[in-house]
Amino acid sequence: MSASLAALAREKEQLLAGSARCRLRLAEQSSALRDALRWRPLAIAAAASPGARGALLGMALSLPVLARTARFLARAVRIVIVAKLAFSLFGHARALLGSARQSRPAR
Repeated sequence: MSASLAALAREKEQLLAGSARCRLRLAEQSSALRDALRWRPLAIAAAASPGARGALLGMALSLPVLARTARFLARAVRIVIVAKLAFSLFGHARALLGSARQSRPAR
């Protein structure tokens, strides 16, 4: 029994060591990729292109519209929640009144 536990422990250690090696290799490769890419010239070239300028202008102009739409949706959700709550309360009140009327003794 202890031999199988020892074998499992060795296998676990080997798997953990392999996992650590893979993480180190991934970190080195991502660092090399980050170093290989020159972001500043790429960003300048992208900003200088007419298509990117138009897209940036479009995004800048759409921000107020998005904020207005988000506020409208938030209000609409609140209204729906209040309406559902009101209908639920009316339904409960109607059920309580109906059960109270049925439990009254006949005159």
